[in-house]
Amino acid sequence: MNIVLASINPIVGDLKGNYEKIISYVQKAKELKADLIIFPELSLLGYPPLDLLDKNSFVTEAISYHKKIVDISKGIGIIFGSVTKIEDEIGTNIFNSAIFCYDGKIKSIHHKSLLPNYDVFDEVRYFEPSKEINVVEFHGKKLGITICEDAWNDKDFWVHRKYEFDPIEKVVGLGADIIINISASPFSIGKEKIRTEMFSSIARKHKRKVLFVNQVGANTDLIFDGGSKVFDSNGNLIIASNRFEESLVLFDTDKEYEASNYIFPNEDEDIYNALILGIRDYCYKTGFRKVVLGLSGGIDSALVAVLAKEALGADNVLCVMMPSKYSSEGSIKDAQKLIENIRVKGTIIPIQDLFDKFKESLSNEFKNLPEDVTEENLQSRIRGVLLMALSNKFGYLLLATGNKSELATGYATLYGDMCGGLAPISDVYKTKVYDLARFINRKEEIIPVEIINKVPSAELKPNQTDQDTLPPYEVLDKILYYYIEEAKEVDEIVELGFDRGLVQNVLKMVDRAEYKRKQAAPGLKITSKAFGTGRRFPIVQRWR
Repeated sequence: MNIVLASINPIVGDLKGNYEKIISYVQKAKELKADLIIFPELSLLGYPPLDLLDKNSFVTEAISYHKKIVDISKGIGIIFGSVTKIEDEIGTNIFNSAIFCYDGKIKSIHHKSLLPNYDVFDEVRYFEPSKEINVVEFHGKKLGITICEDAWNDKDFWVHRKYEFDPIEKVVGLGADIIINISASPFSIGKEKIRTEMFSSIARKHKRKVLFVNQVGANTDLIFDGGSKVFDSNGNLIIASNRFEESLVLFDTDKEYEASNYIFPNEDEDIYNALILGIRDYCYKTGFRKVVLGLSGGIDSALVAVLAKEALGADNVLCVMMPSKYSSEGSIKDAQKLIENIRVKGTIIPIQDLFDKFKESLSNEFKNLPEDVTEENLQSRIRGVLLMALSNKFGYLLLATGNKSELATGYATLYGDMCGGLAPISDVYKTKVYDLARFINRKEEIIPVEIINKVPSAELKPNQTDQDTLPPYEVLDKILYYYIEEAKEVDEIVELGFDRGLVQNVLKMVDRAEYKRKQAAPGLKITSKAFGTGRRFPIVQRWR
């Protein structure tokens, strides 16, 4: 049996567009003389549809497309992800389903059993779990069709399991010859290795071929890396599609394949590719073609400029330099050099006169008071106003350039440098920003070395450096990682070798800045715990 694995990039809610994409890939599969084509989880709706599922009209329209897909299944089996509905008086009545059709008929429907309810996932809110599990026979093979989380509960792979029930064991017990898993599995650092090892373990344990088909593309904050895979019954990875792009791969169940020499990606390259895809899809799917950002001569805005250029092309990126009297001559030259290196558009709008006017307007109210963070933030907010004006006038999407370390500690200005429609590196720690800059420069100098080597500074007052307020980033980022990603508390972090007072201060900064993060632009998730939908803390709280 020839099976095509189709990693496609759907747009959430674009039922017509996603249907047309499915149709086009079915046609490609027919040209390859495939017997079966498999699409990702919720491929008709896009993942995650969130509260669109609360709209009965949306669910009804999605279901109306099922017949259209069934009608093109003459001579080829199609497995696609969608929703199905039942009428009863208990629960949500909606299932996250894999629909298998062939020769103009629905052969079987398989509902998701394990509904994740952690991090960015909230499927219990929308779906009912499967009430039964079955396998389906096709071309002499019994197919065990599962959906994403259904595969993530093997008691021999995971030390701690989230569920008692293992759907994979169930389909194997029902006689499945081939295990199929359709997924919308988001990207995060290191997940590709874990995911690959997990499916390899499942194949080896159950002595079954395993087919994994994953969504690709980015929807709001989530990035999906695709990377469909086939494992033989010994657990060897034998086929792997390209990641971070749509792909179509053909697998012959009767053919003997050698083990792939698959090399797990370099972490920095993985993040780089993920962020480029995240920016490109966010712009394309929200209707933006061009972006604008403030270019300070610092490392963060330099990285965002390079990512934007790679995502959208140099002609679609505008970098704006907005110097004040505190901006060093070196920063301006460094920013101009970067603009020349990546060939994006650049302009200079000095803000000193505006800053002076603001201070003059406030002189009566601020009379006899020393300058402090208020005046520092004024500069940042003036820049935010100018950038938003350019965004409004020319239809640019404004990219905020703050990193995760700054967002975590509140070292960012509301309505200033936090202005924007997307914050591409808000889940990238400052130390990782430097790693990515060095990765970008691995073959030639793209980000000027002066930017990488300079001491980090907001340049909002004389001789200012980030370390006037924050610990060295090498220390800070480790503490932040333990607190945010690993949910460790003060005593646990201190036991890892950090000063207690420092840890207490850092954690206090993180907690106190919650109100800022609630007002931040959406960011692109690359770690196991990003600020946003996957991390929900109250603004008003007295835990510490």
